[in-house]
Amino acid sequence: LFHHCPRQVRKTPVPPPRHTSEAKMMSALYLTVLDSLIFVSFAATFQSATSASLTHLGGGFLGAAALNACTHAVLPVVFKRLYYNDTGREDLNKRYNRFHEMINALVQMIFFVYFEVVIFRSNSWLWWSDTKTAWTSDPVPSNLRMFYGVNLGTWLTAAVTCRFYEERNKDWLLMYTHHAASIILVAGSYAIGQERFGIMVLFLHHVSDIVLNCCQATHYLGWDAESFPFGIPVAEVLFVCNICCWAYTRLYIFPFTIVRSVTFEIAGIEGEKYARMLSVFLYLLQGMHIWWFSEMIRVVVKILTPGVSAKEAASVYLTEREEEAAKKKKAKEDKKKM
Repeated sequence: LFHHCPRQVRKTPVPPPRHTSEAKMMSALYLTVLDSLIFVSFAATFQSATSASLTHLGGGFLGAAALNACTHAVLPVVFKRLYYNDTGREDLNKRYNRFHEMINALVQMIFFVYFEVVIFRSNSWLWWSDTKTAWTSDPVPSNLRMFYGVNLGTWLTAAVTCRFYEERNKDWLLMYTHHAASIILVAGSYAIGQERFGIMVLFLHHVSDIVLNCCQATHYLGWDAESFPFGIPVAEVLFVCNICCWAYTRLYIFPFTIVRSVTFEIAGIEGEKYARMLSVFLYLLQGMHIWWFSEMIRVVVKILTPGVSAKEAASVYLTEREEEAAKKKKAKEDKKKM
Protein backbone atom coordinates (compact mmCIF):
# COMPACT_ATOMS: atom_id res chain seq x y z
CA LEU A 1 0.00 0.00 0.00
CA PHE A 2 2.74 2.43 1.03
CA HIS A 3 4.74 1.42 -1.99
CA HIS A 4 1.99 2.54 -4.38
CA CYS A 5 1.17 5.83 -2.60
CA PRO A 6 2.54 8.81 -4.51
CA ARG A 7 5.22 10.66 -2.64
CA GLN A 8 4.78 14.39 -2.22
CA VAL A 9 7.91 15.80 -3.68
CA ARG A 10 8.72 19.36 -2.74
CA LYS A 11 9.07 21.43 -5.87
CA THR A 12 12.00 23.78 -5.85
CA PRO A 13 11.61 26.95 -7.89
CA VAL A 14 13.43 26.72 -11.18
CA PRO A 15 15.69 29.72 -11.70
CA PRO A 16 15.13 31.63 -14.94
CA PRO A 17 17.55 30.88 -17.74
CA ARG A 18 20.69 32.95 -17.67
CA HIS A 19 20.10 34.40 -21.13
CA THR A 20 16.62 35.64 -20.02
CA SER A 21 17.98 37.59 -17.05
CA GLU A 22 20.78 39.02 -19.19
CA ALA A 23 18.27 40.12 -21.82
CA LYS A 24 16.17 41.84 -19.14
CA MET A 25 19.24 43.65 -17.82
CA MET A 26 20.19 44.81 -21.32
CA SER A 27 16.61 45.92 -21.98
CA ALA A 28 16.52 47.91 -18.71
CA LEU A 29 19.87 49.52 -19.53
CA TYR A 30 18.68 50.41 -23.03
CA LEU A 31 15.48 51.97 -21.67
CA THR A 32 17.53 54.01 -19.20
CA VAL A 33 19.63 55.36 -22.08
CA LEU A 34 16.50 56.30 -24.05
CA ASP A 35 14.93 58.00 -21.01
CA SER A 36 18.15 59.96 -20.45
CA LEU A 37 18.27 61.10 -24.08
CA ILE A 38 14.66 62.30 -23.88
CA PHE A 39 15.46 64.20 -20.67
CA VAL A 40 18.53 65.86 -22.23
CA SER A 41 16.50 66.82 -25.31
CA PHE A 42 13.87 68.52 -23.20
CA ALA A 43 16.53 70.27 -21.12
CA ALA A 44 17.98 71.73 -24.34
CA THR A 45 14.48 72.75 -25.45
CA PHE A 46 13.65 74.51 -22.19
CA GLN A 47 16.96 76.35 -22.30
CA SER A 48 16.08 77.97 -25.64
CA ALA A 49 12.31 78.20 -25.11
CA THR A 50 10.33 81.36 -24.43
CA SER A 51 7.27 81.64 -22.18
CA ALA A 52 5.03 81.42 -25.27
CA SER A 53 6.76 78.21 -26.37
CA LEU A 54 6.26 76.64 -22.96
CA THR A 55 2.59 77.61 -23.17
CA HIS A 56 2.32 75.81 -26.51
CA LEU A 57 4.07 72.78 -25.02
CA GLY A 58 1.57 72.73 -22.16
CA GLY A 59 -1.20 73.12 -24.72
CA GLY A 60 -0.01 69.91 -26.36
CA PHE A 61 -0.26 68.05 -23.04
CA LEU A 62 -3.70 69.44 -22.21
CA GLY A 63 -4.96 68.92 -25.77
CA ALA A 64 -3.96 65.25 -25.73
CA ALA A 65 -5.60 64.77 -22.31
CA ALA A 66 -8.81 66.56 -23.40
CA LEU A 67 -9.00 64.51 -26.60
CA ASN A 68 -8.59 61.30 -24.61
CA ALA A 69 -11.41 62.30 -22.25
CA CYS A 70 -13.77 63.29 -25.07
CA THR A 71 -13.22 60.14 -27.13
CA HIS A 72 -13.52 57.96 -24.02
CA ALA A 73 -16.99 59.43 -23.43
CA VAL A 74 -18.21 58.95 -27.01
CA LEU A 75 -16.42 55.91 -28.42
CA PRO A 76 -17.99 53.09 -26.33
CA VAL A 77 -21.39 53.69 -27.98
CA VAL A 78 -19.81 54.00 -31.44
CA PHE A 79 -17.75 50.85 -30.92
CA LYS A 80 -20.76 48.74 -29.86
CA ARG A 81 -22.75 49.83 -32.92
CA LEU A 82 -19.93 49.28 -35.41
CA TYR A 83 -18.33 46.12 -33.98
CA TYR A 84 -18.64 43.07 -36.27
CA ASN A 85 -17.01 40.18 -34.47
CA ASP A 86 -18.34 37.50 -32.16
CA THR A 87 -15.67 37.18 -29.47
CA GLY A 88 -15.51 36.88 -25.71
CA ARG A 89 -15.87 39.80 -23.33
CA GLU A 90 -12.15 39.88 -22.50
CA ASP A 91 -11.18 40.08 -26.17
CA LEU A 92 -13.86 42.72 -26.70
CA ASN A 93 -12.36 44.94 -23.98
CA LYS A 94 -8.88 44.58 -25.47
CA ARG A 95 -10.16 45.46 -28.91
CA TYR A 96 -12.00 48.51 -27.59
CA ASN A 97 -8.88 49.78 -25.80
CA ARG A 98 -6.81 49.44 -28.95
CA PHE A 99 -9.59 51.00 -31.04
CA HIS A 100 -9.69 53.95 -28.62
CA GLU A 101 -5.92 54.44 -29.01
CA MET A 102 -6.20 54.36 -32.82
CA ILE A 103 -9.02 56.92 -32.94
CA ASN A 104 -7.14 59.24 -30.58
CA ALA A 105 -4.07 59.04 -32.80
CA LEU A 106 -6.17 59.44 -35.96
CA VAL A 107 -7.80 62.68 -34.74
CA GLN A 108 -4.40 64.07 -33.73
CA MET A 109 -2.83 63.17 -37.10
CA ILE A 110 -5.66 64.81 -39.07
CA PHE A 111 -5.30 67.97 -36.95
CA PHE A 112 -1.52 68.05 -37.49
CA VAL A 113 -1.70 67.40 -41.24
CA TYR A 114 -4.22 70.22 -41.68
CA PHE A 115 -1.92 72.77 -40.00
CA GLU A 116 1.14 71.42 -41.82
CA VAL A 117 -0.60 71.91 -45.18
CA VAL A 118 -1.55 75.47 -44.13
CA ILE A 119 2.10 76.22 -43.29
CA PHE A 120 3.39 74.67 -46.53
CA ARG A 121 0.84 76.56 -48.64
CA SER A 122 1.90 79.86 -47.06
CA ASN A 123 5.23 79.58 -48.92
CA SER A 124 3.89 77.73 -52.00
CA TRP A 125 5.48 74.42 -50.92
CA LEU A 126 8.93 75.92 -51.59
CA TRP A 127 10.73 73.75 -49.03
CA TRP A 128 9.63 70.61 -50.89
CA SER A 129 10.50 71.87 -54.38
CA ASP A 130 13.94 73.09 -53.22
CA THR A 131 15.02 71.52 -49.92
CA LYS A 132 18.02 73.88 -49.63
CA THR A 133 15.61 76.73 -48.84
CA ALA A 134 14.56 74.92 -45.66
CA TRP A 135 18.12 75.20 -44.27
CA THR A 136 18.12 78.91 -43.47
CA SER A 137 18.89 81.03 -40.43
CA ASP A 138 15.98 83.42 -41.07
CA PRO A 139 13.53 83.95 -38.18
CA VAL A 140 11.13 81.06 -37.81
CA PRO A 141 7.44 81.94 -38.50
CA SER A 142 5.41 82.24 -35.30
CA ASN A 143 2.75 79.76 -36.46
CA LEU A 144 5.44 77.15 -37.13
CA ARG A 145 7.00 77.77 -33.70
CA MET A 146 3.59 77.36 -32.06
CA PHE A 147 2.84 74.18 -34.01
CA TYR A 148 6.19 72.74 -32.95
CA GLY A 149 5.49 73.33 -29.26
CA VAL A 150 2.08 71.63 -29.44
CA ASN A 151 3.57 68.73 -31.41
CA LEU A 152 6.34 68.23 -28.88
CA GLY A 153 3.80 68.11 -26.06
CA THR A 154 1.74 65.41 -27.78
CA TRP A 155 4.85 63.38 -28.64
CA LEU A 156 5.92 63.39 -25.01
CA THR A 157 2.42 62.30 -23.96
CA ALA A 158 2.60 59.41 -26.45
CA ALA A 159 6.04 58.40 -25.15
CA VAL A 160 4.91 58.40 -21.49
CA THR A 161 1.81 56.38 -22.41
CA CYS A 162 3.89 53.87 -24.37
CA ARG A 163 6.51 53.63 -21.61
CA PHE A 164 4.26 53.13 -18.59
CA TYR A 165 0.68 52.29 -19.63
CA GLU A 166 0.50 50.38 -22.93
CA GLU A 167 0.53 46.60 -22.94
CA ARG A 168 3.78 45.43 -24.44
CA ASN A 169 3.64 43.55 -27.73
CA LYS A 170 6.53 42.13 -29.69
CA ASP A 171 7.67 45.42 -31.19
CA TRP A 172 7.05 47.54 -28.06
CA LEU A 173 10.75 48.32 -27.54
CA LEU A 174 11.06 49.35 -31.19
CA MET A 175 7.98 51.59 -30.85
CA TYR A 176 9.38 53.29 -27.74
CA THR A 177 12.69 53.78 -29.57
CA HIS A 178 10.73 55.44 -32.39
CA HIS A 179 9.01 57.77 -29.88
CA ALA A 180 12.35 58.64 -28.28
CA ALA A 181 14.05 59.32 -31.64
CA SER A 182 11.10 61.49 -32.75
CA ILE A 183 11.17 63.53 -29.53
CA ILE A 184 14.94 64.02 -29.82
CA LEU A 185 14.57 65.19 -33.44
CA VAL A 186 11.68 67.57 -32.69
CA ALA A 187 13.31 68.99 -29.55
CA GLY A 188 16.75 69.19 -31.17
CA SER A 189 15.56 70.93 -34.36
CA TYR A 190 13.56 73.33 -32.16
CA ALA A 191 16.66 74.13 -30.10
CA ILE A 192 18.85 74.91 -33.17
CA GLY A 193 16.14 76.78 -35.09
CA GLN A 194 15.61 74.25 -37.92
CA GLU A 195 11.85 73.83 -37.59
CA ARG A 196 11.32 74.26 -41.36
CA PHE A 197 13.06 71.01 -42.12
CA GLY A 198 11.60 69.34 -39.04
CA ILE A 199 8.02 69.95 -40.14
CA MET A 200 8.78 68.16 -43.42
CA VAL A 201 9.80 65.06 -41.45
CA LEU A 202 6.67 65.31 -39.29
CA PHE A 203 4.41 65.72 -42.32
CA LEU A 204 5.58 62.46 -43.91
CA HIS A 205 4.98 60.56 -40.68
CA HIS A 206 1.59 62.11 -39.99
CA VAL A 207 0.24 61.47 -43.51
CA SER A 208 1.17 57.80 -43.46
CA ASP A 209 -0.07 57.45 -39.87
CA ILE A 210 -3.58 58.52 -40.94
CA VAL A 211 -3.85 55.53 -43.28
CA LEU A 212 -2.21 53.25 -40.69
CA ASN A 213 -4.63 54.29 -37.92
CA CYS A 214 -7.65 53.82 -40.22
CA CYS A 215 -6.38 50.35 -41.10
CA GLN A 216 -5.85 49.34 -37.46
CA ALA A 217 -9.17 50.86 -36.31
CA THR A 218 -11.13 48.77 -38.86
CA HIS A 219 -9.15 45.70 -37.82
CA TYR A 220 -10.17 46.12 -34.16
CA LEU A 221 -13.77 46.72 -35.24
CA GLY A 222 -13.73 43.35 -37.00
CA TRP A 223 -14.30 44.84 -40.44
CA ASP A 224 -12.51 42.02 -42.25
CA ALA A 225 -13.71 39.52 -44.82
CA GLU A 226 -14.40 36.90 -42.12
CA SER A 227 -16.76 39.07 -40.02
CA PHE A 228 -18.03 42.03 -42.04
CA PRO A 229 -21.42 41.69 -43.83
CA PHE A 230 -21.28 40.17 -47.33
CA GLY A 231 -17.61 39.32 -46.77
CA ILE A 232 -16.44 42.82 -47.73
CA PRO A 233 -12.69 43.00 -46.89
CA VAL A 234 -12.58 46.58 -45.54
CA ALA A 235 -9.60 46.02 -43.23
CA GLU A 236 -7.71 44.06 -45.90
CA VAL A 237 -8.17 46.83 -48.53
CA LEU A 238 -7.00 49.47 -46.07
CA PHE A 239 -4.02 47.29 -45.19
CA VAL A 240 -2.97 47.24 -48.85
CA CYS A 241 -3.45 51.04 -49.00
CA ASN A 242 -1.31 51.34 -45.88
CA ILE A 243 1.51 49.31 -47.46
CA CYS A 244 1.46 51.50 -50.59
CA CYS A 245 1.36 54.74 -48.59
CA TRP A 246 4.13 53.55 -46.26
CA ALA A 247 6.34 52.55 -49.18
CA TYR A 248 5.85 55.90 -50.94
CA THR A 249 6.25 58.24 -47.94
CA ARG A 250 8.73 56.40 -45.72
CA LEU A 251 10.72 54.29 -48.17
CA TYR A 252 10.82 56.68 -51.14
CA ILE A 253 10.30 60.34 -50.18
CA PHE A 254 11.90 60.07 -46.75
CA PRO A 255 15.28 58.61 -47.85
CA PHE A 256 15.55 60.38 -51.22
CA THR A 257 14.38 63.81 -50.05
CA ILE A 258 14.85 64.09 -46.28
CA VAL A 259 17.88 61.86 -45.66
CA ARG A 260 19.57 63.03 -48.88
CA SER A 261 19.15 66.69 -47.92
CA VAL A 262 20.43 66.27 -44.36
CA THR A 263 23.42 64.33 -45.69
CA PHE A 264 24.53 66.59 -48.57
CA GLU A 265 22.92 70.04 -48.15
CA ILE A 266 23.71 71.24 -44.62
CA ALA A 267 27.35 72.21 -45.14
CA GLY A 268 27.93 75.72 -43.78
CA ILE A 269 24.54 76.23 -42.13
CA GLU A 270 24.22 77.65 -38.64
CA GLY A 271 24.40 74.81 -36.11
CA GLU A 272 25.81 72.34 -38.65
CA LYS A 273 27.55 70.30 -35.95
CA TYR A 274 24.29 69.74 -34.05
CA ALA A 275 22.39 69.04 -37.28
CA ARG A 276 24.92 66.30 -38.10
CA MET A 277 24.39 64.78 -34.67
CA LEU A 278 20.61 64.82 -35.10
CA SER A 279 20.90 63.21 -38.53
CA VAL A 280 21.90 59.97 -36.79
CA PHE A 281 18.34 59.67 -35.49
CA LEU A 282 16.98 60.21 -39.01
CA TYR A 283 19.03 57.22 -40.16
CA LEU A 284 17.68 55.29 -37.17
CA LEU A 285 14.10 56.15 -38.17
CA GLN A 286 14.80 54.98 -41.71
CA GLY A 287 16.03 51.63 -40.40
CA MET A 288 12.83 51.24 -38.35
CA HIS A 289 10.71 52.13 -41.39
CA ILE A 290 12.35 49.31 -43.32
CA TRP A 291 11.85 46.86 -40.44
CA TRP A 292 8.14 47.64 -40.05
CA PHE A 293 7.62 47.40 -43.80
CA SER A 294 9.18 43.93 -43.73
CA GLU A 295 6.72 42.99 -40.94
CA MET A 296 3.82 44.16 -43.12
CA ILE A 297 5.10 42.02 -45.98
CA ARG A 298 5.28 39.07 -43.58
CA VAL A 299 1.59 39.56 -42.76
CA VAL A 300 0.74 39.66 -46.49
CA VAL A 301 2.67 36.44 -47.11
CA LYS A 302 0.82 34.74 -44.22
CA ILE A 303 -2.56 35.95 -45.51
CA LEU A 304 -1.78 34.56 -48.97
CA THR A 305 -0.71 31.23 -47.48
CA PRO A 306 -3.50 28.61 -47.89
CA GLY A 307 -5.21 27.69 -44.63
CA VAL A 308 -4.04 30.76 -42.68
CA SER A 309 -6.72 33.22 -41.56
CA ALA A 310 -6.27 36.99 -41.30
CA LYS A 311 -6.33 36.74 -37.50
CA GLU A 312 -3.50 34.23 -37.49
CA ALA A 313 -1.56 36.41 -39.93
CA ALA A 314 -1.89 39.38 -37.58
CA SER A 315 -0.22 37.39 -34.77
CA VAL A 316 2.98 39.32 -35.56
CA TYR A 317 1.59 42.16 -33.43
CA LEU A 318 0.24 40.16 -30.48
CA THR A 319 1.32 41.01 -26.95
CA GLU A 320 3.18 38.37 -24.94
CA ARG A 321 0.04 37.68 -22.87
CA GLU A 322 -2.15 37.38 -25.96
CA GLU A 323 0.39 35.11 -27.67
CA GLU A 324 0.46 32.79 -24.64
CA ALA A 325 -3.37 32.71 -24.53
CA ALA A 326 -3.50 31.97 -28.29
CA LYS A 327 -1.07 29.06 -27.85
CA LYS A 328 -3.17 27.59 -25.01
CA LYS A 329 -6.34 27.97 -27.07
CA LYS A 330 -4.73 26.24 -30.06
CA ALA A 331 -3.48 23.42 -27.82
CA LYS A 332 -7.02 22.85 -26.48
CA GLU A 333 -8.43 22.77 -30.02
CA ASP A 334 -5.76 20.24 -31.06
CA LYS A 335 -6.68 18.01 -28.09
CA LYS A 336 -10.38 18.12 -29.04
CA LYS A 337 -9.50 17.08 -32.60
CA MET A 338 -7.47 14.13 -31.30
